[in-house]
Amino acid sequence: QIALLNIMTGVFVESAMKLAQPDRNALALEQRKSHMKDASDLREVLRHLDVDLSGSVSWEEFKVVMSDPKVSSILEVMGLDIKEADILFDMLRTTGDKDEVDFDFLVDACMRMKGPASSLDLSALTYKTDMLYNRLERTTSP
Repeated sequence: QIALLNIMTGVFVESAMKLAQPDRNALALEQRKSHMKDASDLREVLRHLDVDLSGSVSWEEFKVVMSDPKVSSILEVMGLDIKEADILFDMLRTTGDKDEVDFDFLVDACMRMKGPASSLDLSALTYKTDMLYNRLERTTSP
């Protein structure tokens, strides 16, 4: 009888453990919802950047808002520790043709910068660097 009771207890515990494990689809959905909420919150924090409502952000607009300690602390809580605002802005600005950065592009770029770099980020950077090096080699070789 004790052996049968142990087997039944084992089956019950195993079933309970399987039910307690979160569903991968549910986890992915929750992660996506969290990412969308973070993007919405970031958009709300940074909406003050676009002072002239042009849809893009100038260096002057960016500098004023980023120098606000309240904004900096909110961004840090969100996982965005922006210590070199001028470098960030220049980096984003050079991807376009203007001296301003599109507001939505800025929000998307900040969301991509949340947290530590992943191995995929580093691999992509290495790949792009190699591509640029090879292109430079082809243009400078006789």
